[in-house]
Amino acid sequence: MTQKQRVSDLMLEQYRLGELSTHDSTLVRESLAEDAELRARLSALDESDQEIRASHPAESIVPEIRERMLRQGTSRRRRTVQPVAWGIAVAAMALVVFSVVVARQSFAGDGTRLKGLTPHLSVFRKTLAGAEELRAGSLARSGDVLQLSYAAGEARYGVIFSVDGRGSVTWHLPSGASGSAPELDRQGLVVLASAYELDDAPGFERFFLVYGSSPFSVEDVARMVQALASRPTRAERETLPLPHDLGQYSLLVKKQG
Repeated sequence: MTQKQRVSDLMLEQYRLGELSTHDSTLVRESLAEDAELRARLSALDESDQEIRASHPAESIVPEIRERMLRQGTSRRRRTVQPVAWGIAVAAMALVVFSVVVARQSFAGDGTRLKGLTPHLSVFRKTLAGAEELRAGSLARSGDVLQLSYAAGEARYGVIFSVDGRGSVTWHLPSGASGSAPELDRQGLVVLASAYELDDAPGFERFFLVYGSSPFSVEDVARMVQALASRPTRAERETLPLPHDLGQYSLLVKKQG
């Protein structure tokens, strides 16, 4: 297999965001050094970012995000948190940056082109200055207040949950592990109804979005999740053994204190 075949557009995107493992980052870096066409693809992604930022300025989406955040409820996890109306302008800027990632056609992890945009999750932390986006591998602490959002792309149905270093599973969408996966809102970035506060589980919190084009059983996904969560060392780095008609996206946050 050639380097060009091994390095997909999604892998290049993750390389730009610092979301690849050390091994994969080295692979991409070495491939870029040897492959002019791959360097051109990376440059095209940079140019696309600039075009998207220019066509979607922060000031145009601040009112919408403010309205969504002010409508939010309270936490479904660990202890009640006030509705997330904090750092509206800062959060809007972070969402604009995130929207660049999802607002272009990209590839699934196996190199298969999706019909539309690749579904993604985004995690924000409340700070004294406003809102801070947590990238893959970012550090978080017990007591941090987090807010999740997603971009569904062409996915129609999905569930969102997280697994921590104790092997505990928290369901964010839907609120429990039963029934059929809910229909996703495909109108851009969607902020979940509640923020929540991290507890003192050690090691990590890993967020997952599992999605598909047709309804699927939440219980079936929950069984896979519980099997993965039962061994936290696996849950920190391995993916779910999903059927071919479902996709997944995960974001790992490291925890300390």
